[in-house]
Amino acid sequence: MRKILSILCLSTSFVQAQFNDIPIIRNDLIFLTEQYISPAAEASVYQASSGWYTNFTPKDKFDIEISVQYNSLFIPKKSKTFFVNENNGTLQNIAVQGSATTAEIPTALGGDDVVVLEGHIGDETFEFDAPEGIGQESVKHGQIQVTIGLWEQTNLIFRYAPNININDVKYTSFGLGVAHNLNQWIKPLRESSFNFGTLITYSSFSVEDEFNEADLILATINAIEVEGQSFSFNLVGSRSIKQFDFSAALGLTSTKFEYKVGGSNKLDDFDVVGYLNEPLESLNDSEINFKADLNVNYCIKDFSINTMLTFGQYANLNMGISYNID
Repeated sequence: MRKILSILCLSTSFVQAQFNDIPIIRNDLIFLTEQYISPAAEASVYQASSGWYTNFTPKDKFDIEISVQYNSLFIPKKSKTFFVNENNGTLQNIAVQGSATTAEIPTALGGDDVVVLEGHIGDETFEFDAPEGIGQESVKHGQIQVTIGLWEQTNLIFRYAPNININDVKYTSFGLGVAHNLNQWIKPLRESSFNFGTLITYSSFSVEDEFNEADLILATINAIEVEGQSFSFNLVGSRSIKQFDFSAALGLTSTKFEYKVGGSNKLDDFDVVGYLNEPLESLNDSEINFKADLNVNYCIKDFSINTMLTFGQYANLNMGISYNID
């Protein structure tokens, strides 16, 4: 009987030790997740907010413009890695494997350097490779856009970017926009050679990063997903000179992100993956970004070739070919 009681006590102590370590590991994973995926989430804001117009000359009612666009976002060096230092107390359980106490770990936009991390649950030690980045200097994807002229010199814009896969990172986006010309309401601008207007856009996008399973003993983690919703308000000025349209814009973008990790549980009575996701809701905050656009559009009869550079925290180049249906 005493032996049975001793075994039960040891088993209870072991289980208790496991569950005492989980909250600490969860805090470490929150930090690592945010540092890893945040640059990709922020970069997606600039991808989603570029290329919304070719020019601001008012369209006639029910005129249609169909555009096929190619987006290229340039990745700055500072967004490719994040720094981990075991001595500053940021990580409490998970650490860099071996004797090193610091490491440069790739973000989702970084390279393919492998950094091995390790931690412990009770007396058991687990180790896993930190997720790698896409290993590219820029993020490229295509999208389709349709603009329809409505009443009062207002344009309605639809946009869709299909599921793009870049080294196991998936990006999808769709959006709606409304452009409105202001010259008609301001007397000094009615006879101006410039066109001024406002552009309001809404974008919904997702970034999903799948990687090799990280075995945490009680569960495995194999994906990080970000859902973003972005609203942008822009003031635009443009001028047409012969076949060219030149325009510039200043914009303010507000974006809300939602983070989630994916994986599978190894316990029937405890949702470890759900438990890890609970505190990620604290990262679901809104972020405000300023941006500027510079745009050149060249018209050839019913076709036009458009190039727009959007810059702020990131730089994004959007190039497209459009066809206008009167």
